[in-house]
Amino acid sequence: MYFSMGSNLKKYWTVLRISWMNGFAYPISFWMWRLRQMISIVIAISMWEAIFSSTERIASYDKAQMLSYIFVSSIVSFIVLSSRTIEVQNVIHSGDLSLYLMKPLNFFFYWFTRDIADKFQNIVFAIGELAFLFVVFQPNLIIPQHWMTVLFSLTAVFGGLLLYFFINLIFSFFVFWIPDAWAPRFLFFIIVFFTAGSSFPLDIFPKPLTDFFMQTPFPFLLYFQTKLWLGQLNLVEMWSGFFMLSFWICMTAGIAYALWKKGVYGYGSEGR
Repeated sequence: MYFSMGSNLKKYWTVLRISWMNGFAYPISFWMWRLRQMISIVIAISMWEAIFSSTERIASYDKAQMLSYIFVSSIVSFIVLSSRTIEVQNVIHSGDLSLYLMKPLNFFFYWFTRDIADKFQNIVFAIGELAFLFVVFQPNLIIPQHWMTVLFSLTAVFGGLLLYFFINLIFSFFVFWIPDAWAPRFLFFIIVFFTAGSSFPLDIFPKPLTDFFMQTPFPFLLYFQTKLWLGQLNLVEMWSGFFMLSFWICMTAGIAYALWKKGVYGYGSEGR
């Protein structure tokens, strides 16, 4: 039993290591992606600085609170919204899935390990990028005063990356039945941009609209984690958020697994 567990860990460690190295296989694409991430943060910060040049508050946020929110949400975004599972649809469509099915690896664990490698890359390079932006913009960052806040925030971030992983698998598994899943995935990216809280906190909207957003899975990718880190949630809101996050993880995991079982059952490897 212990030998089998050690062997499995070694296999996934090898996948993690190879995925890390493959991330640098195309350096131009890699650095263009890093530049895109930097530009998106600069645009968000510059937009809010321009807005606060003519007003002191937006909803319940002053300038320092808003810039702090943008920085923290950017860090969470680097971790949660990076994923290799987008490649799964190409694997299915090309017929290469049959090769993965013959490997002594769990398909879900394999792609989750690749996701973790990609997230490690993002974290490493994001540290330098955000340090540079911090020197340029000098925001007043809010640091949690209690270690429990840090622990709960990290737990929520891990939950967010699990949720994003399963949502991406769901869209990738659509390729079992439709030739191209890019159209619904593009729509998903647009929805995430407006409802996950990456460029603005959701509670600047009217309360009924914010409450509506909170019934969907998208705020539990970024918004909930950021508000938790900033200490802007009371105990009821925090535990309610964790309940909804857990609910959506279980829901999306169940849907992804059901689509996988149904899709693989009728899979014909037409691309090979």
